Amino acid sequence: MSPPQLKRVLSLTDVVLFNVTVIFSLRGMATGAKMGPASILLWLLAIGAFFVPVGLVVAEMATRDPAEGGFYRWTRRAFGDAHGFICAWFYWVTNLTYLPSLLFFLAANLVFVVARPGLGDDPWFVVPLALGVLWFTAWLNIRGLSLGKRVTNGGAAASWIAAVLLIAAGITAFLRFGSATPWHWSEVSRSLGDVRTVAYFGTLSFALVGLEFAPVMGDEIKEPRRVLPRALLISGAMIAVLYILGTSAILVAVPPAEVSPISGGLGAVQAVAGHAGWRWLPVLTAVLVSFSVLGGVGAWLGGMARIPYAAGLDRFLPPSLATLHPKYGTPHVSIVVQTALTSVLIVASQAGSTVREAYLILLDMTITMNFIPFLYIFLAAARLRRPDDGPEVARIPGGRIGLRLVTTLGLSATILTMVTSVIPPSDVANPALFEAKLWGGLAFFSAAGYVLFRRFSRTAANGLAEKNSITTS
Repeated sequence: MSPPQLKRVLSLTDVVLFNVTVIFSLRGMATGAKMGPASILLWLLAIGAFFVPVGLVVAEMATRDPAEGGFYRWTRRAFGDAHGFICAWFYWVTNLTYLPSLLFFLAANLVFVVARPGLGDDPWFVVPLALGVLWFTAWLNIRGLSLGKRVTNGGAAASWIAAVLLIAAGITAFLRFGSATPWHWSEVSRSLGDVRTVAYFGTLSFALVGLEFAPVMGDEIKEPRRVLPRALLISGAMIAVLYILGTSAILVAVPPAEVSPISGGLGAVQAVAGHAGWRWLPVLTAVLVSFSVLGGVGAWLGGMARIPYAAGLDRFLPPSLATLHPKYGTPHVSIVVQTALTSVLIVASQAGSTVREAYLILLDMTITMNFIPFLYIFLAAARLRRPDDGPEVARIPGGRIGLRLVTTLGLSATILTMVTSVIPPSDVANPALFEAKLWGGLAFFSAAGYVLFRRFSRTAANGLAEKNSITTS
């Protein structure tokens, strides 16, 4: 009996919808709208300086090396085992903390649908719901991407429909009352002169993270060298247009002062719907966003499990993480371990003040740690390019000059985002304590990743030596 193998089940449509699910959100549009008319310019800058460079670099790297593991493999080839592991480690840790926030957002949407506001603060409702949805999506992913992708695809469709409805409502409100937000260059220039604008640039760049994710499942994509560049182009254009049009629709319907990104976009939907006279829109949008979030949980949970799976194959993590299910051909051990760790974070976030504070500090570090892998991705693109690359490689246009321009833009946007993310928010009572916790946490996770690598790299080296000795004998 042949050993189980990963199955190529993801088509071009699946990868496009996967990208939409993991990147696009109404919350991103509401966050942008809070900035006012300047947000449209900021979206264009974030798209041009970060989103497009990421797409171009990922297309080239994914066609040069389309195997399972994606940016982990690229970084490892460019800079060695330790850097490859640390790159994957930071990406995995930050998105592990992101999953509970997605599940809590799902609970908030469901509370809105059933019109029971008090439930949103009841841990006996939130925690069981979050854990139930989490393990259900884990089960779907263990059964295989052929089943799990249905939830992801449905989430993308729900997200797209919600955005189109919001845009249509914004247009209706504009036709009835005109623009609620004045579009004057003086206002835009004043906003651009505010130091907080730089922080908003980083926030919008963070909302565009995700194009690098699909190649992590390279061995499960049909014809990845052909599919990935096309999927990046289609989904990237769709996401950029939706963010700009959606943010504009919110601004023409309601003034920025009435927009609250804390509500995850539903507050903006309520305001827009009220001005358009579409009283039914908020509840329908909450239902659609709930499906969208469910798809996002499935996509992030399943995709992230491929990172420890790839590291387990190289024996930089326990080899059991690289075990495939004998029937479904999925990294079930990695999925279960990841789901169990996320469950711990969900419970911890609702625990006593000390434990909950630790979880919130972890969330504060998310943007900073999440962008460390992008430093590696851009630098690896420059290091791995070869003049003899075959025609199957989707090279960045413009030769060395084009590559240098794209990587410089991407690195600059990445560094700017990381710098602004470590600046304490204006509502922090003790900025020095905030900085101490942030940098202490970053140091802790850096050290933890390095210790893990050193621990298992010896195992990997011993295994390789044993294999070579058997081969020689």
